[in-house]
Amino acid sequence: MQRFALFNILLTLLVITLGALTRLLDAGLGCPDWPVCYGHPFPISNEAAIEFTQWQFDSGKAWMEMIHRYAASALGLSILIQAALIWPRYLGALRWLAVFLCVWVVLQGLFGMWTVTLRLWPPVVSAHLLGGAVTLGAQFLIWRVITSNREPQWRSWWSAFALIIIFQMALGAWTSSHYAGLACPDFPTCQGNWWVEINAEILHSPMVEGDEYLGGIGSNHQRMAIQWVHRLGALAVLLLFILLVFKYPLQKRRLAFCGSILFIQISLGILNAVWLLPLSLALLHNTFAMLLWLGALNGLLAMDELSDEKYFAKELLA
Repeated sequence: MQRFALFNILLTLLVITLGALTRLLDAGLGCPDWPVCYGHPFPISNEAAIEFTQWQFDSGKAWMEMIHRYAASALGLSILIQAALIWPRYLGALRWLAVFLCVWVVLQGLFGMWTVTLRLWPPVVSAHLLGGAVTLGAQFLIWRVITSNREPQWRSWWSAFALIIIFQMALGAWTSSHYAGLACPDFPTCQGNWWVEINAEILHSPMVEGDEYLGGIGSNHQRMAIQWVHRLGALAVLLLFILLVFKYPLQKRRLAFCGSILFIQISLGILNAVWLLPLSLALLHNTFAMLLWLGALNGLLAMDELSDEKYFAKELLA
C-alpha cells in the first residue's frame, strides 16, 4: 500500500503538470467537446472538425488536451482501486481519506468537463486548478498516514499554514483563469503603482460564447487588482511561516524544507512577473506551489521532541 500510494502521488503530480501545461499553452479548448475530441476518441484530422465552426482545429493543442484527459482518467481509476484496498485493511482517518478522495476525483472530473462545456469560465477553471491541489493533498496524507502510522493533527498551526497556502493557490488559480499573470510586469510595484485599488470588480466573471475567454476579457485594472491580491496572499503565507518558526522551533527539518520551497516559490513569482511569464518558470511556479502545499500537510503528522517522548511512552504503556 505504501508503494501504491506513492505511485498515486507521482501520477497526480504528472496530471497536475499536464493540466498546467494545457493551460499555459491555451489548449483548454483544444477539444471543444467532452469527453471525446471533435467527436472522436483521439484527434484525427482537420476533417473531423468541420462541424465545429467556432474553432480552428489545432492538432498540437488537441493532443495536449486529450493526453491530459486520459492521464486524469487513469488517476481516477487508480484512486478507486486504492480505496477498495484500503477500506478492509485500515481504520480511522486513512479509511475516510480514501473515501473522500474517491468522491473528490469524480467531482474533479466534472470540473474538467465544465471547463470545456462552459468555455473556460473562470470560476470553473479556478475550481478545476484548485481541485488538483486538493487531490494531491489528500493522496499525500494517505501515504504519510500509512508510512508514519499516525493520525493527522487537524488542530494545529500547521493546519492554519496549509489553509493559507490553499487560499493562496486559489488566488493563483483566479489569476491564471483571468489571464492576469502579466498584469504587473514590474516588482514590487504594479505598473509603477505602490498600491492598486481592490474592489468587487476582481470577482466579475461573465459567461461568454465560444472561446472568447482565451486571453481574458477583463479590464486592465481588474487584472492588476487580481495580480495585486495574489501578491498580498504571498505576503500572508510568509508571515504565517515566520509564526510557525516560533511555534515549532524543534521541527527544524520540516521548517527548513518549507522555508526553502517558500523562498524559491516567491523568487519564481517575482521572475515570472519581470520576465513576462516564460513557460518553464510558470510550470516551476506551479510545481513548487504543490511542494509547499505538501510540506504544510506533512506538518500535520509532525511531532517535536517532547511530543515524540509522549507518543512513544503511550505506545510503551499500551
